Amino acid sequence: MKIDAHKLGVTGAATSAILYTVCSIWMYFSPDSMLNMSAALFHLTSFGPLAPFFEINAQVFVSGMVQTAVYSYIYAYLFAYVYNYMGKKR
Repeated sequence: MKIDAHKLGVTGAATSAILYTVCSIWMYFSPDSMLNMSAALFHLTSFGPLAPFFEINAQVFVSGMVQTAVYSYIYAYLFAYVYNYMGKKR
């Protein structure tokens, strides 16, 4: 079975952009709970002195969403490329 690398990349990018938007909305409306959850994800008790630097504005949101989508596209595309390469009959 061959995977279309471009379609998988676009799907991954779109999915990442949606999830990034959900997380950004959550961060905007409930920053304390989001920071606590993120700290737990990194095995920390809190982000402590770094907490004031976590802010959401239009520039940060767009920049983060574009970066997340691009990185996700590249990852998914490379995954499909390697999968297809490994699946070739020799």
